[in-house]
Amino acid sequence: MSSIDSVALAPGTQRIHNDVKLFGAIRTTNDRFGTGERVGSIRLPDFKKSTEMYTKTEPTRSDEEIKEDIARIAREDSARGYFHSTTKEYWDLKKEYISSVSPDREGIVTKATKEIFANLNMAKQKPEEAKKTLLELVMNIEKKGDKKNQVIDMSCSTYNACFENGKLTYAGFKDMSGKVIADYSPQNGWSGIGTEAEGVRLREFCATYNAAWESAEAEKNTQKAQPKHLEGGTAFDAYA
Repeated sequence: MSSIDSVALAPGTQRIHNDVKLFGAIRTTNDRFGTGERVGSIRLPDFKKSTEMYTKTEPTRSDEEIKEDIARIAREDSARGYFHSTTKEYWDLKKEYISSVSPDREGIVTKATKEIFANLNMAKQKPEEAKKTLLELVMNIEKKGDKKNQVIDMSCSTYNACFENGKLTYAGFKDMSGKVIADYSPQNGWSGIGTEAEGVRLREFCATYNAAWESAEAEKNTQKAQPKHLEGGTAFDAYA
């Protein structure tokens, strides 16, 4: 049990996004069905507006400065009876702290998605021409079944995708090391899949927040336990 789990919240306190302190939820789904650029039959996530689909950013201030703000909103949450209240400022700070180590998801996903649909069109419209190019060296296009139930699987170093009857049924996007960092399906929409580096930053973010929140809670409990006759700073004369 972590230290934050042992803290008893006051009646009425709302514990929101309690699982945020762990990196168990690696898959995030903000902007699930995309509000950004349309490519082929789908829309990409709006990476600038999304609060969870992190993409690489350059820091504009130090970690210490960001942590000061994280601690501040934790104390403010404690004062209002919240824990990880996930206000806009909270999400913005989280994104700022984590995205400095994120892969270029926006660039990888955008480029790969455009390639996927371009290669699909080439494979469908000019199959003989496609065979004469280097396409087969970087892709694995497999056609199954008859024309009424055609399945096309594509894979290369930066993505893998599957189409059925001309419709995209799955796409996974990989970083330079070959690890999947995002995926898409019509049923589940877009998901960002966290990297190890992002996991470290998430734990640091939550540790900073939790420490400040626990300190604020302890201070409140101390004030509640103080005798009534000492409240208000009453002065007493001391006699020898």
